[in-house]
Amino acid sequence: MNETTEEKCGWKRGCAVCGSQRSKLLFQQRFSEMSSGSLLEGYDMVVCQECGFGFADNIPEQAVFDAYYREMSKYEYQDCGGQESEYDLARFSAISGIIKQFLHNAQARILEVGCATGRLLSLLKESGYHNVLGLDPSPACAEAAQRLYGVRVLTNTLSDVSVPGQSSDFLILVGVLEHIRDLGSALAKTRYMLSTEGLMFVEVPDATQFARWPDAPFQQFSTEHINFFSATSLANLMQSNGFVQVFCRQDAREQSYGTTMPVISAIFKKDDLRPAHPVRDLETEQGLVEYIRQSQKVDDRIRQMIDDLAASGRPIIVWGVGTHTLRLLATSKLTESNICAFVDSNSHYQGKQLNGIPIIAPADSKGRSEPILISSRAFQREIERQIRDELKCTNELILLYQIRELAEDCPPR
Repeated sequence: MNETTEEKCGWKRGCAVCGSQRSKLLFQQRFSEMSSGSLLEGYDMVVCQECGFGFADNIPEQAVFDAYYREMSKYEYQDCGGQESEYDLARFSAISGIIKQFLHNAQARILEVGCATGRLLSLLKESGYHNVLGLDPSPACAEAAQRLYGVRVLTNTLSDVSVPGQSSDFLILVGVLEHIRDLGSALAKTRYMLSTEGLMFVEVPDATQFARWPDAPFQQFSTEHINFFSATSLANLMQSNGFVQVFCRQDAREQSYGTTMPVISAIFKKDDLRPAHPVRDLETEQGLVEYIRQSQKVDDRIRQMIDDLAASGRPIIVWGVGTHTLRLLATSKLTESNICAFVDSNSHYQGKQLNGIPIIAPADSKGRSEPILISSRAFQREIERQIRDELKCTNELILLYQIRELAEDCPPR
């Protein structure tokens, strides 16, 4: 076994909420790997048998995750010059609206952890809060934040950042806690950074509501999401790390056309009282079991399409090398298909190989005649437009999802 493989071997996790080592297996997720830069071969999706918290078990140490987000970030909006999508702008605007209800001092020192290109901080600046600072492991994100919005960003992770104690009055963690293996260490760092009367805004995906919103099968069990929260487990986690909840709302954020992420938005303050025993989370397991059941149903249909494609022997191009493709390569006959090339807009992936097949840039697909399998649900419509309208390619498109119909079936927001 080489050093790289050893680094990626699974390490058992105790429950981040209550510390229990007793867990119940719900699902085993598996991924194929690129020639370099992959994060996970897979993990065990479990729930704690003591408190009910859901998390990915048998995963690498935190240092592996930190290196991945530093070197392989996909949050730089490279294909559009660092500008966020209309969906991201709407999401950041909604979050900004919540934050401003609790942020009454225009001079408050605001720090956003995992700020990407700084758009949320820029909206707060536009509202009169000028003392803003970002933290993100990606140098490209930091450059874009400064260039686009004049927002200063420290290029660190929570694990390695060094800042003075009580240096922030308001911390923002949007889409962060679901990515962190060592939650206790991360939250200890945020508590150290937060002023005595400071507040922290946290937003995470709501695992209890995954089944309500159409998505690609098992997509929520991605290569990057390794913690699965309910409102109860989020409050439990924060309480066990010295915070008390002052606000909580369950909501939904549109991520792309026809794809919506259920979320929990909450605000916490420091609490010096001894943590109470966690409230038993009765929702997460039930919600995840239903999500797994629904995902399996959709997955069966997609597998049949891929079986037929593999049996035909037709040469194809596969567009997209994210979680969706990595899972299908590891669990379906996609790996037996006659794939000539993979395409992805993320420059970090380009030049690498997947199953010995090159990953190329979108522009390099021009002039090729093979049918294109769009291996994404969230960005299927966007990729289709890129192929037709931007690249002017006339290749046959193989679509796995009828998103227009699925979007119409979404429950009301």
